[in-house]
Amino acid sequence: MALTAEGRELTEANRLAQLAIAARAMAVSSVLWDGVDVGRLDQSTARWMPAQLAVLRRFHNDSNRVAGEYLRQYRLAEVGQPGDPIPGVFDTAEMRNTMLLAGPVRTKLLIANGMEPDEAKAGTFVKLGGMVRRQVLDGGRGSVNRTERGDRRAKGWRRVSDRDPCTFCAMLCARGPVYGSEQKANQVGGSGLQFHGHCGCTAEIIYGEWTPTETEQTFVNAYDAAAAEADAAGQSRMQSTILYRMRRDGSFKDSPKIRNANSAA
Repeated sequence: MALTAEGRELTEANRLAQLAIAARAMAVSSVLWDGVDVGRLDQSTARWMPAQLAVLRRFHNDSNRVAGEYLRQYRLAEVGQPGDPIPGVFDTAEMRNTMLLAGPVRTKLLIANGMEPDEAKAGTFVKLGGMVRRQVLDGGRGSVNRTERGDRRAKGWRRVSDRDPCTFCAMLCARGPVYGSEQKANQVGGSGLQFHGHCGCTAEIIYGEWTPTETEQTFVNAYDAAAAEADAAGQSRMQSTILYRMRRDGSFKDSPKIRNANSAA
């Protein structure tokens, strides 16, 4: 976690502000998706896509702006000097492809599999809404990633949980500040920006030694137990050998005992 109490408060405030931005983006996107005519999906998509991309750009910019303000104040709190945040990039082609696959293409697949058109359209927004959330929040998350890479005093950035993570997110949170520079990115297999749809995690730059919070220590313990079991089985420590063990024995929202308890409630 951050070195200072002020830094920790700023990170939490940024997390909540980012989630509020995502919620607004999803609400506007829901209205736009309601206007799609599933009976004339191709024609509707041609009208829907420019409007949907405009929504993503607007809220992606908001996410960048809020993250920039946070990063300036956070660095001042942590090291005594403000920095120059580097905003995340809005990739129009990638945004369009993500919306196309999560929206119209998914709707067509559901219909092809026997679902009624209106039901398919309604069901699609569960996935589409999650992708809207992810694409918008990539503004602020990308800002943290790119800013850390340009900051010589930074030790890396860490994933910050929304306090009710799935096993995948808990596993990545347990790794601490291993993300950031090109060297670190290569070591952990990518930039670290592995955020799924509906994910509520954010990111925090670390300027000193990382000390897990009490909750994060439970993630670390779950990872260590799964890793020890994989080691004993002669398996490499990989997502495929760690994740299911953490999920099987853990108390994460997608763990069997949590899902079963929620189903019985």
